[in-house]
Amino acid sequence: MVGFHDCIKKSRDIPLTTRVRRLPLSFQNFALVLERARPVSKRVLVGSDRYPAIDEAETLGYETNILERVHKAKGSSPRKTKLSGGGGDKASRRSLYDQSSSSETNAQTSSERWVEQAVDEILHLKILESIVDTDTPSTIVLATGDAAQAEYSDGFLKMVDRALSKGWYVELVSFSSITSRAYTRKSFRDKWGSRFRIFELDIYAEYLLDL
Repeated sequence: MVGFHDCIKKSRDIPLTTRVRRLPLSFQNFALVLERARPVSKRVLVGSDRYPAIDEAETLGYETNILERVHKAKGSSPRKTKLSGGGGDKASRRSLYDQSSSSETNAQTSSERWVEQAVDEILHLKILESIVDTDTPSTIVLATGDAAQAEYSDGFLKMVDRALSKGWYVELVSFSSITSRAYTRKSFRDKWGSRFRIFELDIYAEYLLDL
């Protein structure tokens, strides 16, 4: 959602620091980009905000896990660190849109704030379940640009690396502004070749608006 808002703002010459209300996302159109009419064995969505696109995802067969935020002291999650050179990790930058519906923009000025917890880790678990439970490797489509280490796991980059090492194909789907450079490093791309691909969502931004 952060990349979505940034991309729409950029296309309309709106400063990225401008606060706007949450834009309506067409999850049906988003799913078309992710799935591209291919057979799908598992669809998973995890987050901490429930809005119309989440309900739409459920009607399309997505298993949704919407977790409540927790009140935590700032700096109490030392494992959630940014990889050096990363451009898309959640800790690196945050767009401003309506506080009542943003992801992690409800931070307070005091020493504590309401934050997401275990959202990334549930997705990591679902990826590992697919790797373990599937006899023949297939394709994982991962809609995130995040490569940072998570609070309770090694992060998406490690999960992608594990899947690739087990013979899977991985498609990373993300907006360019929030895609970590860890995924575009020459050493990483050379290691996995055509089995790892990045699909930028920027060209689809207008089609993702539910108008």
